Amino acid sequence: MKAYCYVSPYKIEEQERETPEPGKGQVRIKVKAVSICGSDTGGFKGTSAMRVAPLVMGHEFSGVVDKYGEGVENPSIPVGGRVVVYPNIQCGECPDCKAGLPNLCEERFIPGTTMPAGGYDGAMADYVVVPAEKLIPIPDSISFEEGSMFEPTSVALRGVKMLSDVKDKVVTVFGAGPIGLLALECLKYLGAKDVICIDLNQQRLEKALECGASHVINSGLEDPVLKVMEITNGKGADAGADCVGIAVSLNTSMKMVRNGGEIAMIGMAAEHMDGFEYKYAVAHEMKLKGSYCYVDELYEIPKMLTSGKINLKKLITTVAPMNQVQKKMEELVSGRSTDVKVVLVNED
Repeated sequence: MKAYCYVSPYKIEEQERETPEPGKGQVRIKVKAVSICGSDTGGFKGTSAMRVAPLVMGHEFSGVVDKYGEGVENPSIPVGGRVVVYPNIQCGECPDCKAGLPNLCEERFIPGTTMPAGGYDGAMADYVVVPAEKLIPIPDSISFEEGSMFEPTSVALRGVKMLSDVKDKVVTVFGAGPIGLLALECLKYLGAKDVICIDLNQQRLEKALECGASHVINSGLEDPVLKVMEITNGKGADAGADCVGIAVSLNTSMKMVRNGGEIAMIGMAAEHMDGFEYKYAVAHEMKLKGSYCYVDELYEIPKMLTSGKINLKKLITTVAPMNQVQKKMEELVSGRSTDVKVVLVNED
């Protein structure tokens, strides 16, 4: 089979490999579509400890069941079935797993990443092997390209669910990248009355309007705090989602919401946050709620899509053959790309 292996910073190599055999309790997936994550581009640049070469990246993917391994009796999804894979492979035994937080398990594996437990080759290949219990069936009405977007949608969904009931509320979303736009769609799905999106990139803000934003604010052209206060008649938003994760975005998010408001912290651009206005957060009783990855949210996405209340196709700006991964990665890290989400496909 063909596999596209990250071998060094800025270099992904096409390799011929033996097709992997599924082990006990495993399943082999014929990969159909893989979405490139922002963390993949960080790995491509050699700046992520979660991508250690040599590694086949790709944790956002869909495909068809190709072969079950030993011990998988009477599977509910037949060979040839269309699936998305839940890529968090947790240990199931640690305190976090037992507390219902497998997303925080220190011993988990994730295909396409290098975790403390080790590396696990992902889906930028013809085939990938995963535990059979991690399969999620998808109907014919959901494309493989949309299926590859389930994972990031789950990240956004868990993030906005950290907020109290958003139904009929005004919520800000700082950042109109893929996660911010998905958070916007999830907020609308959950019944938010108005979602105000803030970013520096006007093209991304236009995309936010396509995705259902009530208002957009270019923070390079106007003060988002003053603008939100104008929109809300001085009350401030009820809650906010920081989908960037730097001091400016978090500080601004706090100031755009009312006293005692909530901020879902979803973005992780900064490892350390020098300049965070701690005193403001305390004095205004801000409720800051961190959100990482997902737990059961990924299983909700098929229903959300088939309901017609979210649209993942709007975020997919490029679909390209898998063998163009090197080129597409170079474009994404160049600083000149206008893509929101690039999906790589294996052509039959």
